[in-house]
Amino acid sequence: METITSEEMAVADENSEYLGIPRILLMENAGKAVADHLKEYFKDLRGKFVTVFCGTGNNGGDGMVAARHLAGYGCKVLVIFLGSPDKIRTYEASKNFTAINSMKTTIEVIVTKDVTTLESLTDRIKNSDVIVDAIFGTGIKGEIREPWLTAIKQINESGKYVLAIDVPSGLDPDTGAVAGTAVKANTTITFHRIKPGLLTEQGKILSGRLIVASIGIPPEAELIAGPGDLRVAATYVGKYGGRLGIAVDEISDDNVILLQICSLICKEVVVTSRVILSEFSKHNVKYVNIEKFIDSAKMLPVVFLEGNVGKDVLIKIINSGVKVSMFTHSYELANLAKKHLDVVLSLQSKDVTSLGLSTPDAFKDIKSVMKVAKDLSKKFGIPVSIMAEIDGISDGRTVKVNWFSDPIRELMHKYLYFTIALAFLSWGVGAVRSLSAASFLTRNVIAKLLQVHRITTFDNILLTLRNLLDEMKLSNILQNSS
Repeated sequence: METITSEEMAVADENSEYLGIPRILLMENAGKAVADHLKEYFKDLRGKFVTVFCGTGNNGGDGMVAARHLAGYGCKVLVIFLGSPDKIRTYEASKNFTAINSMKTTIEVIVTKDVTTLESLTDRIKNSDVIVDAIFGTGIKGEIREPWLTAIKQINESGKYVLAIDVPSGLDPDTGAVAGTAVKANTTITFHRIKPGLLTEQGKILSGRLIVASIGIPPEAELIAGPGDLRVAATYVGKYGGRLGIAVDEISDDNVILLQICSLICKEVVVTSRVILSEFSKHNVKYVNIEKFIDSAKMLPVVFLEGNVGKDVLIKIINSGVKVSMFTHSYELANLAKKHLDVVLSLQSKDVTSLGLSTPDAFKDIKSVMKVAKDLSKKFGIPVSIMAEIDGISDGRTVKVNWFSDPIRELMHKYLYFTIALAFLSWGVGAVRSLSAASFLTRNVIAKLLQVHRITTFDNILLTLRNLLDEMKLSNILQNSS
């Protein structure tokens, strides 16, 4: 049975917006699916009393939409909003909170910030014909505290038909673990695809009957390397890792971007190079000889290797038995390393064809790029990205492509792509997600530069990158921007 993790769902949700399907429409479809199920279950909803428990996230927003439709079907609706309205986390949920508050004759909204208010509602909750759980959904974080703890207890002790939205509150959507307590539902309506936690033994007990509802997420939302990939990758920055090594023949004006932007995103950058043509100094960039680089590799999550220096370093790393992940654009180095290290390989389409790994015709459309990326990854046994008119990325199972904005052609743009992917890899982001985030961000930087007719210099790239991250409220990626 095909599943989707909460992280993958977050990517698909944002990428849907990128493709022209607004989140508020997805929320509308989700909430209506809940109301329509109850209409089907009860046959006639007129006069039924429904209590909807809503949290401050999108799960709560789904519940508010459901409440609105249920009122339209003739129900008397009580919405118990858990938390403070000024803590509502998304625009979509906020709009729906405003909407249900305006429905003065059919929906009663009670804002609940403490246990005392909840306890005063116990009799009304028990008199409900049905209870809708829209508290956490996939957004569960850590142990459940009050007043949410009491709300879940009231739901479970009501003895009424309980419908959970997406995931019973308290159940981890990915692992099926329970954070102390969780809603026990008669039915769970989950969206788009089943969450893995629902298929565990605990998940099956808590979710009851499981219904999968389509909410309009296009298949391309999971295929495109889009803003959702970048936003999820950004959540890793600043947590665990953030150190990397760079071994290249020379530090030049074209590849110095590796040091400049990685120094902004990562904790530490360790560099070895025979020639330094472009001076760059920052407190978290350390230049060392090859021997010290090999010694440092024991503490580095990932290294970028290029050229003859990269080959020398690779041989020494293999001989030393150090286990480190490697990122490269050299087929030779990837082939040499793959039996010993975790490797990520990035190639331009012209390199793929010149190496005889594919033909130029393979890069003419999306489906053929998908096939080449997946086939090469399976053949090599490593994650592969191909920079082409349509970028292709695969680990042999998952495939991502990017046909939006402008392709990567200039050398400095290529190194920008490497830099972003490398930085995310250093923070522990998976290969496909790192490469997808790099594809999205690099192509959008190129597009912005072309729009304003700016030449490709590091200063222009950095300015454009900062502006894009600011627009997405992701400027925190640049950890060391001072």
